[in-house]
Amino acid sequence: MKVLVAYATAKGSTRGIAERLGSCIEGFGQEVDVRAAADVSHVHSYDVIVLGSAIHDGQWLADASDAVERLRSQFEGKRVWAFSVSSVGVTSTTLSKRLARLLRRMTPEPRAVQLLRDAADVRDHRFFAGAIAPGDWPGFGRVVFRLMGGHYGDARDWSDVCAWAGTIAAESTRDTERRT
Repeated sequence: MKVLVAYATAKGSTRGIAERLGSCIEGFGQEVDVRAAADVSHVHSYDVIVLGSAIHDGQWLADASDAVERLRSQFEGKRVWAFSVSSVGVTSTTLSKRLARLLRRMTPEPRAVQLLRDAADVRDHRFFAGAIAPGDWPGFGRVVFRLMGGHYGDARDWSDVCAWAGTIAAESTRDTERRT
């Protein structure tokens, strides 16, 4: 089975998650390509597509949103998974734990993920927390970040990333075995 992990990143945190996903999926015996979403022109040769992006202002970056639009006609019959990287993930956060619990319940999916769901069989959409440095939030944003209980550093939960990769590999393998 051949898997594409495509991503859009602003500061590199999402690329790191995409690379780890690829590495973990390879560890389960799958063939994996990890590529920037902007560099993907077709997905015909892939059985599984994992598409992710950093979130800015509640939405995926333009490179990922453009990839959804550009490739949407090619997603039919593919197993698709999506991930978003922001300050709050399912298991970790750069914000206060209290605020993160609230945001996990209230944060809607980005528009690009909703469009992806309309075009493809999206098996899951996962939120991961990324890494944030003092210069990542400009000017007043730094003040707001601190007021939200924000702390700088790397909040990526690598065990959660690999566990999700295991879910992707296991479900994809089961689907393939059912088809044969």
